[in-house]
Amino acid sequence: MLTKLDELMCHQTVAAFDCVVDSSRNWTEKIYFSAFDTSGKIAMNAGFGKYPNRNVMDGYGGVALMDRQYTVRASRELQPDVNTVKIGPLSYEVVEPLKRVRICLGENDYGVSFDLVFEGRVPALEEPAGFTRLRGKLVNHTIRFYQTGVASGEITVEGKTYEVKKNSSYAVRDHSWGIRAMAGVPPSGSWWFREGMGLPESGMPPSPPMPGLFASLFNMQFKEYGIFYTYTEGSDGRPIPVGVAGVGGFLVYPFGDTRPPIRIADGRFQFEFFPGTRRVKSVHQAVFILEDGTKLEMSTKSLGIVFHARAGGYFGFKGWWHGKWMGPYAIDGERLDLTDEKLLDELIGVNDIAHECRCGNEVGYGIVEPIALGNLPKYGLKA
Repeated sequence: MLTKLDELMCHQTVAAFDCVVDSSRNWTEKIYFSAFDTSGKIAMNAGFGKYPNRNVMDGYGGVALMDRQYTVRASRELQPDVNTVKIGPLSYEVVEPLKRVRICLGENDYGVSFDLVFEGRVPALEEPAGFTRLRGKLVNHTIRFYQTGVASGEITVEGKTYEVKKNSSYAVRDHSWGIRAMAGVPPSGSWWFREGMGLPESGMPPSPPMPGLFASLFNMQFKEYGIFYTYTEGSDGRPIPVGVAGVGGFLVYPFGDTRPPIRIADGRFQFEFFPGTRRVKSVHQAVFILEDGTKLEMSTKSLGIVFHARAGGYFGFKGWWHGKWMGPYAIDGERLDLTDEKLLDELIGVNDIAHECRCGNEVGYGIVEPIALGNLPKYGLKA
């Protein structure tokens, strides 16, 4: 099927733009966006997914306050409108390529809406492609770009409107594509399988057990630079090498600065967990060692505001799963009580924790996104 993109001279395969080069059902293209007010009063999050070999496009959008979170999830049949990133009230628009995008959650029945424009402060950074095989099976072959910046616009929660301003906001986005394991209903035995997600594909061996994994993304913005860093370690507490699950990142200079990005060779962190849980409370210290030997020592603290992206469908929530067929169109959502400790434990997964960061005399802001799974003796966590 031809689309408007086929008018452009940018084809890379012997096919139209309605299909991708690989037949894997796990071929995925994703967009992620997160922002918060630097006062720590309000945070929002949104994500979109396109699954050409599943004929699905889905997305979510939500807002977190200190004591509650509102989330809207939506899914639609991808064909024939494969060009537009819009699912019901959720939409994403490129205003200026690699610089400005617009994210909207229109009127709905779940008490929350927003209309925000993201503006990059640093150039978008393309990270090296990730490639992982597990027992001979390709489970991950993706690439993405990151960008930090600011947001502006309005967020409305149960009739109350909050203005989001450039000079008092932090925002980050990414865009990824390729084959990733966590699309559709997960295979039996996988750590991210949850009852109610649907039946896994039959006739397949179960996923091998995973002893333990701790990982965290770091996205930070200071006046003079931005930081993107991925940290992953196994159950033995040792970092997992680059190219396996991902350890590494870059320091990027703002628009107009001609200096090239600098690779971050190593990172060291002090995580604090809420007692008796797998939930990270804060990162008290972050040390980044650059490729040229420069050491950036940062004191960091949580602003106390967290968006729980599990409610958006990451790792499954209330029967929703990224890439899962929900019919020609479906929408759902709810208000979550973030003072409910039992609920917070159920929401463990992809959680965006807003942080203030200090490096010398500079003050910046960022998002730490940790996840702790399986047996992790270093943190006193047992499977």
